[in-house]
Amino acid sequence: MDTKEHDPHSPRSLEDMAGAAEWAPLSALIKGASPPHIIISGGAGIGKSLAARLILDSSVALWLRCSQDPTLKIDNRDKIKATARRRVQESTIHWIVLEHADLLHSDAQAFLRRIIETSTGASRFILETRNLSAISEPLMSRATLFNAPILQPYEIRSEIIRRNPAVSIDVADRLAVQAEGNIRWATLQGLGGSDGFHGFLAADLQMDQIQGETKWARVLRVMEALQTTGSYPKAAIGGTGWERPGGVCPWAVAAKTLQCLN
Repeated sequence: MDTKEHDPHSPRSLEDMAGAAEWAPLSALIKGASPPHIIISGGAGIGKSLAARLILDSSVALWLRCSQDPTLKIDNRDKIKATARRRVQESTIHWIVLEHADLLHSDAQAFLRRIIETSTGASRFILETRNLSAISEPLMSRATLFNAPILQPYEIRSEIIRRNPAVSIDVADRLAVQAEGNIRWATLQGLGGSDGFHGFLAADLQMDQIQGETKWARVLRVMEALQTTGSYPKAAIGGTGWERPGGVCPWAVAAKTLQCLN
């Protein structure tokens, strides 16, 4: 999403980001004379990875997505060890960024703790996490915590309209409220000209039903399309309270879809 090819209006510097002033303390931490290891904590889609990428620029030595390897298999462990112990020019810091570090298994977190303790003074780690409680205390004690800012609806609305001026203020307002701080979801919907889940579902209901398709088959098709397009299912169930720890119950989305199909 944050590339010139896929989103030409994506921020190209920290100053371009919505809520830039609230990200400034992170920039000060990273660019200080003796920066610490850092844990960036915050919800999905609020700009944690983008902000880190814009601040670090060419000083990133290794970037790993822990969601793809929560155990840190041998090859990734070797990459981390080699990068952390690499010698660089004096007064230069290189950074190792681990996205979704809260998904790391306990033995992988223990491995990181040992690497942090034995790495050279030129290496620093950034652990990006959504669930801070999943980070072990030994790792927490060796890093400085930065709580990522949550944008206000008016900030998200402005960003939606900036990226796609064709979106009306009413639609942008609705998306900003539905997003609950998830600016990535809101801007994706705005760039797609969508009115959130309700607009997506309304458009789907206007389509001719596939011949012989049952209601349940259509529910599954709608839910698959939601996942593919990055739509936010929570917007579909409103204030029904059908939530659970870890996210929205998919059956709540299915029930809402069935209700619309009746």
